[in-house]
Amino acid sequence: MIAVITSCINPKDEITFTKSYFSLEEREAQTLKTINELSKIGFSQIILADNSYKYDFSKLQLQNKNLKIIHFQQYQFENKSINEILILLSTLAHIPAATKIFKISGRYFPTDNFRAHLDDNIDFKVKGFDFDSNRPVISTRGYFVKNKVIYEQFLLSCLNEIYSYPYRVVGFRSFWIFLIDFVKPKLRTMSYISVEFAAARVLKKGSFKYQLTDILHIEGQIAGLQTKELIKE
Repeated sequence: MIAVITSCINPKDEITFTKSYFSLEEREAQTLKTINELSKIGFSQIILADNSYKYDFSKLQLQNKNLKIIHFQQYQFENKSINEILILLSTLAHIPAATKIFKISGRYFPTDNFRAHLDDNIDFKVKGFDFDSNRPVISTRGYFVKNKVIYEQFLLSCLNEIYSYPYRVVGFRSFWIFLIDFVKPKLRTMSYISVEFAAARVLKKGSFKYQLTDILHIEGQIAGLQTKELIKE
């Protein structure tokens, strides 16, 4: 199994739409902890896929021999979910075929009870919320995937869901908007649907075999609007 970490250790100030309460040094230390904890529990292949504006990765590279760093400098969408999906799609080329994948967000790390395991007959193992409702979500801070072929299908479906969901027809008003767009098409550049919601919809309505779990045994701090909140999943 290979671990893929998505991160942005040093976001560009002008395009940081949500204020972060973490300094560059804190982000760096937290990401290094993610890498080292994954290595300690047996991940011999670790990819750091990072979208930093400017950053010297030499310190991270020197401290962990199992690490492969892929630095992206993408256009920054206001919906960060789009950037994460594009980063992951580009990272697939660096993942061996028929290799199981554990995706984890940077600055989160596995805890003592974490187990790197995915059954052979399952495509995804995720932590889900409200899966029986009309607004299901999954945690994208960490999840397991069977292989990169399945992952590519999933990510492309998520990207499609993010852009198409706001334009679905559910009544007369949305049907009228659809007709107006059909007659006079316009560029659709904005979508605020989260990847957590889009991914849950893709799993529920698609042909993927998924397993829901109550806990993944990962944790980390998220910079909220007022505090640095500890998240355990």
